Amino acid sequence: MGTMKRQFVVMAGLVGLVFVFAALSVWAQAGPSLKITSPKSGADISVDTVTITYEATGVKIVPAADAKAREEAHFHLFLDRKDFKPGVEIPRDMEKEGIYHTAKTSHELKGLKPGKHEVTVVLSYNNHVPWEPLVTATVTFNTGVKKKK
Repeated sequence: MGTMKRQFVVMAGLVGLVFVFAALSVWAQAGPSLKITSPKSGADISVDTVTITYEATGVKIVPAADAKAREEAHFHLFLDRKDFKPGVEIPRDMEKEGIYHTAKTSHELKGLKPGKHEVTVVLSYNNHVPWEPLVTATVTFNTGVKKKK
């Protein structure tokens, strides 16, 4: 009887460990996520102004200037460029060069030249360094496309 009781305790312990490891695995994988909701990838847009709409889950979004902790995030939008790198601070005041900083979940891009464009939204820590591992979403669209009648 003592041996059976010991085997039961060992088995119960092993089952408990399996549940703990499974929970830790799910927790470790449950980092933030980001998706662009508008425009749809490949969209043809007749005007030179496009509103990019996106959403993040699993992270608190605040303006960088208001952040009290490193994990209070904000967004960077890269228009027709992808020169961000993990661990490297994204430069500020670069709107004219196609890099935008915001805590809002949409951003209006005005005066786009006709043609194909790509926007990548990058989730960043409060210090303007991209989240690690990288959390990004990308959309491509065409502007200046004449509507078919």
